[in-house]
Amino acid sequence: MNTTELRNEYLKIIENLPELDQIGRESAAHYMCYSEAIYKDEVADFLYVPKLYTARERTHFQQIATTTLGILEKIVKAYLDDPEYRTHFDFPKELEDLILLDPGYSSAIPLIRIDIFYDEDSGDFKFCEFNTDGSSAMNEDREATNALALTPSFEAFSAKLAHEGFTLEGFELFDSWVDTFLDIYADSVQNAKNNINNRQGAQGVRPTRLLPAKPNVVISDFMDISTPVEIERFAKHFEARGLQVEVCDIRDLRFEADSKSEPLLRTPSGMCVDALYRRAVTGDIMKHYEQVTDFLDAYRAGAFTLIGSFRTQLPHTKLSFEVLHLPQTLDLLTKEEVTFVQAHVPYTVRLSAELPVLDEIVQNKDVWIIKPLDSYGSKGVWAGRELSKDAWEDLIRSSVVNQDHIAQKYIEQYSAPNLESGFFLPAMKKPTPKDGLPAVRKYRDLTGLFVYGGQFKGLLARAGLQDRICAAAEGKCLGTYKVLD
Repeated sequence: MNTTELRNEYLKIIENLPELDQIGRESAAHYMCYSEAIYKDEVADFLYVPKLYTARERTHFQQIATTTLGILEKIVKAYLDDPEYRTHFDFPKELEDLILLDPGYSSAIPLIRIDIFYDEDSGDFKFCEFNTDGSSAMNEDREATNALALTPSFEAFSAKLAHEGFTLEGFELFDSWVDTFLDIYADSVQNAKNNINNRQGAQGVRPTRLLPAKPNVVISDFMDISTPVEIERFAKHFEARGLQVEVCDIRDLRFEADSKSEPLLRTPSGMCVDALYRRAVTGDIMKHYEQVTDFLDAYRAGAFTLIGSFRTQLPHTKLSFEVLHLPQTLDLLTKEEVTFVQAHVPYTVRLSAELPVLDEIVQNKDVWIIKPLDSYGSKGVWAGRELSKDAWEDLIRSSVVNQDHIAQKYIEQYSAPNLESGFFLPAMKKPTPKDGLPAVRKYRDLTGLFVYGGQFKGLLARAGLQDRICAAAEGKCLGTYKVLD
């Protein structure tokens, strides 16, 4: 039994229910309309057939995560140790200095969402991108999974599996992150005790405050462009551990530096920050650098533990895909890791006037996709096959001038049958039906592996009908379940 067989059985149950399980589709749509799966006042649209993963597939996802993290950690170490290697990333000095600061704990990449195009039949895959600190959509997965559990089709499918000795369970992405966060914080506390006035970072001695065992936690982002509902959900899970927690715009934090006392970072309410869960992506921090000087100065002074540190920018930047193919990187890797990179990392180059394959990229638009060096939410991502020849050439030429994009070989995504709910989803209102029954169609899949502290914890599943799989291109989320025996 594999994902494909399970999905086909689920579809068969839906097709045998009246009007493709009209009652279930409406109840799931109603749940989503009143759920927390909302971003900028819009409900996350969803597909009606969930992703179902057996132990074999979950083990495979852990293997992917372990190998990927092992390779990325070697890149981080090379960046810290070798000034020449740093030049491949071309970061401004301000960011380079932040990356070189020792965060006070051993985990180079505390949280990452590894987005892949995964073939459920063969188990083969290609990487799409790496998302680190600003990774989101945990709430999207939770709510879509909860919505489908209310439906007759899910009830019938669950009963069939139970008869065969199996159960279904959603992935848990909130408490598991709190566990990882607190483990990393405890590591930083112990290191601070061991090296209270003599912590050696890559740039030399960095002072640190002696941190309490039980931290005051801040979850911080640029709140006007964040996912506030999801952040508040995380805050509730920290609070459930008996911790004092605040959600705060990163620009509103205030640094207190007094030679007679320890350096402190405070929220507007006056709470002292011991540990900070950084949701603000590095690109936004650098864009608003002058507005976050208190936060940055407090980090430099060792006033709090930052999870994750700026070292996570190394995998997050799209340039990491080009760097992975460099001879200098391949020399760092084992034979097995080199084979892994060559098999799964699509060919990637930074657009520039000197690029030897520039004419080939312009002339063969259908086999290329371009992405900004540092962005999220698929902003600025374009597949050549979406555009006319002239529009594509104009886009490439402007990107060459600005040198702010990578070009990557387009990956043909795995497709699987699914269907929509058949309802419009107004936020906090009753769903309204679309005309006719939804059709079962082939949707292209994107699979995101949430990895906390090196451990695979759950998934973001998205699917769409266009060449890009994202909300901007009418992408839909899917619920995800573990099949347990």
